[in-house]
Amino acid sequence: MKTMMIGVLTCIVCTIGVSGTAAEVPPDSIPRYRLEEIIVTAKRVVTPVEDLAFSVSILAEREIELSLANSSTDLAGSLPGVFIQRTGAFGRSDVNIRGLGSRGRRAVVLVDGHPERMALFDCTVTHSFLLHDVERVEVVRGPSSVIYGSGAMGGVMNIIPRRVTPEGELELRTGTGNFNTMLATGRAGRDWGSVDGVLSIDYRSSDGHLDNSAYEGFDAVGHVGVSLPHEMELTLSAKYFDGYKEEPLLLMASPDEVSDTWNDYRRCSADLFLEGGGEKTRYQGRYYRSFGEHEFSDGWHSRDATDGVTLHATVKPASSTELAVGADARRQWGELLDGQPDEWDKWEGGVYSTIEYAVADLFILSGGARYNRDEFAGSILCPSAGLIMIPREGTTVRANVSRGFRAPQLNELFMFPISNEDLTAETVWSYEIGVRQRVTGNAVVDLAAFTMRGEDLIEVLPNPSGPPPYLFQNGGSFEFRGVEAAVKASAGKCLSGSVSYAYLDTGRWTRGRPGSKLDLSLTLETGAGTVRLTGRRVDEYYASNDHQGEIDPYTLVGLYMETKPFSGLRLFAGVDNMLDERYALFVDLPGGEAGLYEMPGRSFIFGLKYGG
Repeated sequence: MKTMMIGVLTCIVCTIGVSGTAAEVPPDSIPRYRLEEIIVTAKRVVTPVEDLAFSVSILAEREIELSLANSSTDLAGSLPGVFIQRTGAFGRSDVNIRGLGSRGRRAVVLVDGHPERMALFDCTVTHSFLLHDVERVEVVRGPSSVIYGSGAMGGVMNIIPRRVTPEGELELRTGTGNFNTMLATGRAGRDWGSVDGVLSIDYRSSDGHLDNSAYEGFDAVGHVGVSLPHEMELTLSAKYFDGYKEEPLLLMASPDEVSDTWNDYRRCSADLFLEGGGEKTRYQGRYYRSFGEHEFSDGWHSRDATDGVTLHATVKPASSTELAVGADARRQWGELLDGQPDEWDKWEGGVYSTIEYAVADLFILSGGARYNRDEFAGSILCPSAGLIMIPREGTTVRANVSRGFRAPQLNELFMFPISNEDLTAETVWSYEIGVRQRVTGNAVVDLAAFTMRGEDLIEVLPNPSGPPPYLFQNGGSFEFRGVEAAVKASAGKCLSGSVSYAYLDTGRWTRGRPGSKLDLSLTLETGAGTVRLTGRRVDEYYASNDHQGEIDPYTLVGLYMETKPFSGLRLFAGVDNMLDERYALFVDLPGGEAGLYEMPGRSFIFGLKYGG
C-alpha cells in the first residue's frame, strides 16, 4: 500500500513536467522556474540560481503557507540533502546538511543573513525559528566558509523574513488539533513611503503525543525599514522567543521509567542592517546581537551573548567580471548561573574576497578565499573555486571545490574537565559536480554528486597524559559521498509538484544519518481552494556507527487543504502522517539522552486565516 502510493505520487509529479505544453497553456501564464529563480545566500547578493557553482534549494512563500511544519528548520527537511532530528512535532528540529549538523555547529542557520547561535556551545536553538514571519528559506549545500566563516561545513540555511507589502497588512491565524494543540498568529504592518514597519507574533502549545512531551512557545518579531538618500536602506529587526519543552522517554525505555527531562529557552536578537548602491556596486553593513538564558532539568542554567559585525561589497567593473570583498568579526560570551558561577569569552574574525569572470555565454569561472583568525585556534585559510559551463540554452553544468572549517568553541576549550585549550579548527574539503536542465518551459531538473573529506574533528578521546582520563582532541576524520536529484514542475496555472531524492554514503559514520531519502509534493490550486499532498520515504537508517542498530524505514504522507468561503477568509485543515506510520528518529539532545524517540502517529490540525 505505502509503496504503491509513493509510486503513484512519483508518476503524477513526473507527468507534470511533460504534460504542460505551450499549446495547452498561454506562455505568459506558465510558472517560470528557470532563469528568474534567484538566491541571496550563496553570495550575499541577489544571484540567479543557474549562475552558481553550488547546489542550492529554495522554499518559496506559498510552499511555506501550505506546510504542516511548526518551524522553518523542520520544513527544510523536505529538501534534498537535508535531514532533521526532532523528538516530536514541537521543540528542537536540528538541521543536518549532507550528514553534517551537530545542532547547528557544522551547518550554519542564518536569519536574514546573520547567525542565531547560543554562544557557549555555538549551537542553534532551532525551535525558535517559527514560520509566521518567513518569506522564503534558502539552503546552500556544501562548505560555505569562504563567505560565512566558522561552522559552515555542511552548508548554510538562510531564513528570510517577510517584509510589509506596499498596501499594508493585517493577518490573523488560529488553529487547533489533537494532543490539545493550539496555535495563534497575528501580523500587522504598514508602508508610509520612506518608512515601513511590521510586527508578527506567534503562540502555540501542545500536550504532545507522549507522556512528558508538552510544549509552549511564544515568538515576536518586528522590522522597521527606512529609505535613505543615495539608494540606501536601513533596516532594524528584533526578535524575542520563549519556549518550554518537555522531552519524552527513549523508545526502548523500561516501562517503570518516568521522564522528567525539560528545557526552557529564552532567546532575543537585534539586527541593524544598511544596504545601498546601484547596478554595478552594492555594499552592506550589519551589526547583530543574539543573547539568551537557558535552563535544563539537569540543573544547567546559563546566560550568553554574541555580538557580531559583517561588511560586504560587490563591484562589477565590467559586464563579464564581478568582485566581492568582505570582513566579519564576532565576540562570544557566556556564564553559568547555578552551581559554581563562571564565565568565558572568545573572539574570531576574518576577511574574504571572491571573483567571477564570464566568458561570453559559455563559461563562468569563480574563485575565492577567506583568511580567518580565532583567538585560541589561530589562523586558517579557506579557498574555493568553481566552474559553470553552458553547453546550450537551458543547460548548465557546474563543478566546485571548497574548504570549510569550524573553530573550537567555549565548551570545548574551557567549560568542562575534558576541555582542551590546545584545540585547532576542524576542516572539510568538498568536491562536487552537477547539472541543471530545463525540460520544456515549465520544469527543471537538478542533479549533483559530491565527495566530502573531513579532518581534525573534535572528539572526546582517551588522554595519554591524564588526568583527566578523557579529553577533547582533534582526532576524527570522515569521508562522505552522495548524489542528489530534484525535479520541480508545473502544468498550467493550477498544478505543480516536486520530487527530490538524496543518497548519502557516510562510510562507518552511520549514526543518525539516513542513507536514502525521497520527498514528493503535489499541489492543486483552483478558485475553490487548494489541496497539497506530500510524501517522504527514509531508508538505510541506523542508531549506531558501522551500520549497527538498524532503524525501521518509514513512509510518511501528509495532506493540506484550504478553501476561501469569503473574501479575505480562508479555512484550512491538515493531516500529518496520514497512514499512521509508527516510526522513530535518532536524536542527540542537549540536556537529554541520545537514542530513538517515537514520533507522532496520525495527527490533525484545523483552523482559519484572515487577511493575507
